[in-house]
Amino acid sequence: MASTGRANIAGYSTLGAFVVAIIFGLNATHGSPLRERATVSADFDDVSGLYVGDDVRISSVRVGFVDEVRLKDGHAFAVMKLDDPDTKVYADATAGVIDRSGLGQKFVNLDPGSPSAGPLTGTIAMDHTIRAQDINGLFNTFDDKTRAAAGSTLREFGGGMDGHAQDLNDLLHTAPGILSNSGIVSDTLAENNGSSLVGLMQSADTISARFRGRQQHVADVIDQLGTTFDAFAVDEGQPLEQTIAKGPETLKETREALDDLRKPLKHTASAMKDLRPGAKALGDSMPDLRGFMRDAVDPLEKVPDVSDEAVPALESLTDLTHENLRPLARQLVATGDGAAPPVKVFGQYVPEIVRYFRDVASTTANKQPGGQYTRILVIPSDESVGGKPALVKINRNPYVAPGETDDQGDN
Repeated sequence: MASTGRANIAGYSTLGAFVVAIIFGLNATHGSPLRERATVSADFDDVSGLYVGDDVRISSVRVGFVDEVRLKDGHAFAVMKLDDPDTKVYADATAGVIDRSGLGQKFVNLDPGSPSAGPLTGTIAMDHTIRAQDINGLFNTFDDKTRAAAGSTLREFGGGMDGHAQDLNDLLHTAPGILSNSGIVSDTLAENNGSSLVGLMQSADTISARFRGRQQHVADVIDQLGTTFDAFAVDEGQPLEQTIAKGPETLKETREALDDLRKPLKHTASAMKDLRPGAKALGDSMPDLRGFMRDAVDPLEKVPDVSDEAVPALESLTDLTHENLRPLARQLVATGDGAAPPVKVFGQYVPEIVRYFRDVASTTANKQPGGQYTRILVIPSDESVGGKPALVKINRNPYVAPGETDDQGDN
């Protein structure tokens, strides 16, 4: 019997410890159930989504929990337990039911008020409380089409994020560096009292003004850019990959070609420098040329009439040439052929003929007041003086060769 009694005591003790553990477990978020706490109550117009056990916070710091939520005189009434019994709450205290997360969780945000208002002696009045704002009420302001689009966006976003956990992890891993760089950019923009930021905004405004009214052109450019990217992606981008692989060699050959072009371009520069005076002169003459072209319009308009009037004359001249001049031309050709042999012979004596006419001209070159005269010089000889004829043998060649007439004159 003694052993049975001890077994019963041990069983009851275990059961009691188990019940105490359950009680402490259920109240673990509220602290020890035996702990002394301060009590604050408040009237609310609406506490939608607020439940017993939700947090009570002061300046976003948890200071207690909601102990009771019930209906009182047609409005909500909440009793709050504050962990620190020495927490002071004053007559101008306020309380509001605030969203804790997007999942609908709430907490009570308590503002203790100021000591100058005096201690709170009762319940926080409804005009000092803020009703709960349910996020579902926000969505109720949207029409059915907007809500359907928002739901589709959330679903697509969730589907898009599926399988990108590592990418999100990489983003979070690099976020400190990104934020640091953002801080550097912010500091740079804040320099000189924000003048850099003002200049950036002015430039952005100028750029946006340039695009105003050209939205369709921008859209067309983006569409063409998309088509270009699609062309790059043909055959899984292999043509682009091959082009990039050949890029270095192509650039090297291009550089060599440009080096070879340097000398011709240098000569081209010299040629252009030499052409500059002529180009300038041409530019200076452009007004005169323009005037000439302008004044030439009237004469050129008369050219067709002159041409029309000249056609009959040209036709008559053609007939005259064909009927009369052609036989004469044949006769002239025949005469030229017959005169060619003597002309050829006389041509060899051209210097002698020229000298003859020059000598004849010199005989009349003497001038007197009464006119020109010819001088004749008489040279006497033995025969003319003595009257004795002499036997003179004259040896002359009637067919002298060209250039031998001077020698014949001495014989």
